[in-house]
Amino acid sequence: MCMTLTNGNFLGQRLIGYDFYDSKSKGFVGMSEKQVIDKLKRGEKVNGFILVSSEDGDSLALDTEGFNMTNLQLKSGVNNLSWLNENSDCDMNMALIVVAVYSENGKKMYETVNARHARVAYEESKLRMMMEIGVPVAGVTLKKNKIVVCEGVADFDKTEENNEQ
Repeated sequence: MCMTLTNGNFLGQRLIGYDFYDSKSKGFVGMSEKQVIDKLKRGEKVNGFILVSSEDGDSLALDTEGFNMTNLQLKSGVNNLSWLNENSDCDMNMALIVVAVYSENGKKMYETVNARHARVAYEESKLRMMMEIGVPVAGVTLKKNKIVVCEGVADFDKTEENNEQ
């Protein structure tokens, strides 16, 4: 089972937890910061977070290197989203997290989730366009105008290729 970070939840100024996409159930679950830290300490993968240890104890940080999670949307009320890093270059009020890649009718498709708990599949050209106009997209990176999938994203094309061999 793979958990992928979608958003943080605040009650006023107080963090109450995070929402995650569960690849096994294809649903969304909530976890407290302590639950996420414990999961990472056990060696379980949580896409979007890394564990940072210091003298003050363990804390969570966005996985900017391994999963390209450069920013996070925060829910602080009903239908109210803000950004963790307010001074980022993103003018859009949306972020996408790629959770799976597959082929459909000869086209490469990228299944995404977002902080509003929507699951939407994008063709490669549309996803690239979203990235180019500044929408934060985690789970993939753009290198030399090609989309490169990060570790932790389900790649059903590679799975099918391995099964055929």
